[in-house]
Amino acid sequence: MAAIVALVSGATVLAAQGGQRVARPVQPSAERSAEARLVPARGVVRALAGTWRFEMRFAGNFDAPADVAGMRVFKPLFDSLRLEWTEVLEHSPVQGQGVLGFDEKSGRFFSSGVYSAGTAPEFMTGTLDDGEPLVIFTPLPFAPDAGRVPGQAFALNVIDADHFTVAALDHAWRAVFTRQPSSAPVP
Repeated sequence: MAAIVALVSGATVLAAQGGQRVARPVQPSAERSAEARLVPARGVVRALAGTWRFEMRFAGNFDAPADVAGMRVFKPLFDSLRLEWTEVLEHSPVQGQGVLGFDEKSGRFFSSGVYSAGTAPEFMTGTLDDGEPLVIFTPLPFAPDAGRVPGQAFALNVIDADHFTVAALDHAWRAVFTRQPSSAPVP
């Protein structure tokens, strides 16, 4: 018991308890190597290949049936860093197609999409989070309304081998994608 008291009484007082604060300069994190960015990016792209059913809900729809549902198919395009996708909606003639991939030189993701009911294609660039399979996509600046139209920026989050989500950063909508049988990712 005396040893514990001596240990506690000899402990240094923390800054939050009124003790001395030691200033240490924050060291900037080292630039991630191209290979360090490439490996997790390739894993995200590989995880997305396959056939997915999605359900999209707009803001305020927490437990009602999905506002939009459909199927999206991601297929490899040229190499292990690019996918082409096609999409069909249930109960609607609207179709979409596009490309999603990773650019080794810039260390960024890219996405483009066009829909049969839309007036213009969307062009996005994305940044992979260092700690999880999460990519934040934002509109490219050359789009006439880039950054001004709500709901353009979105996050793609790979949950596991059979699920990923895509959600607008302004919370206007969210979509949950579920892998369909026999479309497992290629190891």
